[in-house]
Amino acid sequence: MPPRNVLKRSWPILVVALVVFGVGPVSAEESQGMMERVEATAKQIGEKIESKTKAVVKKVEEKHVVDKVGEKLKKAATKTAEGFEKAGNKIKEKLND
Repeated sequence: MPPRNVLKRSWPILVVALVVFGVGPVSAEESQGMMERVEATAKQIGEKIESKTKAVVKKVEEKHVVDKVGEKLKKAATKTAEGFEKAGNKIKEKLND
């Protein structure tokens, strides 16, 4: 077997070994400090998301979006019902003639 084929098949193992030995052991204190930073960052992101969500909800409430959408849907339903009623009346007229 040529050396080239051996390298092609074993390169993933070599990469994993280099990563494991290259990173080296991490002390418990370093790991704990890193986890605290991750936790603090996650908390900040959560707070930002919450504040932005509250702002959006407040804008929607201020603009009465829900009420406006409800009114438009009611108006559209009324017009549709009127249209069907007119069409029904025309059909009745045609059938009676």
